[in-house]
Amino acid sequence: MGMKKSALELKRDLSSIAANLESTAGEISRLAERVNDVDVVAVLHLMNQQYKDADRLRAYVDEIRAGRITRAKGE
Repeated sequence: MGMKKSALELKRDLSSIAANLESTAGEISRLAERVNDVDVVAVLHLMNQQYKDADRLRAYVDEIRAGRITRAKGE
């Protein structure tokens, strides 16, 4: 049984957001390497949080794929 269109859209949206978070974390890392006055611990904390958020979104994608999360029809 395939996924409904709305579930596919949700899965794609979450995957896209997760990829954007990971990409942004990588950009933060590259920028931090070029700036001397950056608090490295703060930058690492921001990057870590973005990677954690991306992982959470990817877990939701897995739950959608498994059928445990569905998008309800709008009223």
